[in-house]
Amino acid sequence: ISNISTTFPLSPQHDEDDHQLFFVTSYSDFDKLAHGPRGTQAKNSIYVYRFYPADGSLVLLNVQGDSKTVMNPAFSRYHPRLNVVYTCTEDCEDNGKIFAFKIGADGSLEQLGEPVDAGGTSTCYLTIDRAQKNMLAVNYWNATLVVIPLDTETGAFL
Repeated sequence: ISNISTTFPLSPQHDEDDHQLFFVTSYSDFDKLAHGPRGTQAKNSIYVYRFYPADGSLVLLNVQGDSKTVMNPAFSRYHPRLNVVYTCTEDCEDNGKIFAFKIGADGSLEQLGEPVDAGGTSTCYLTIDRAQKNMLAVNYWNATLVVIPLDTETGAFL
């Protein structure tokens, strides 16, 4: 998704407990991608919305991610137990980066430590092992897999 600019107003009938947070990422530098997406490069790369399933409305809560720092976030993974989301950057020239963010109930994002090197280019997939001790990152362009240890209490990279 590129340049999200539309939000839907919060209507009075919404139950504040009946919502989900959506973490949306956008490509910000098409020249660094192995494919040629259509549309416009995003000025910011991360958007957090509140989604109300009762009526399908979305409310934009947070716009974050400087397009040069969090460039081309391609895939995101929510931690199965913690309020942490991980996103990886896609770049066919330089190794990808993986960022960890603690998510606040209001949609705020707090970066957990520094991003880690994905160990390859065009990082395209993240998953967390069953014990929640390691993350597996898949790098498409040079066909590599990397295991990254996680702090089981905070979800931060070790």
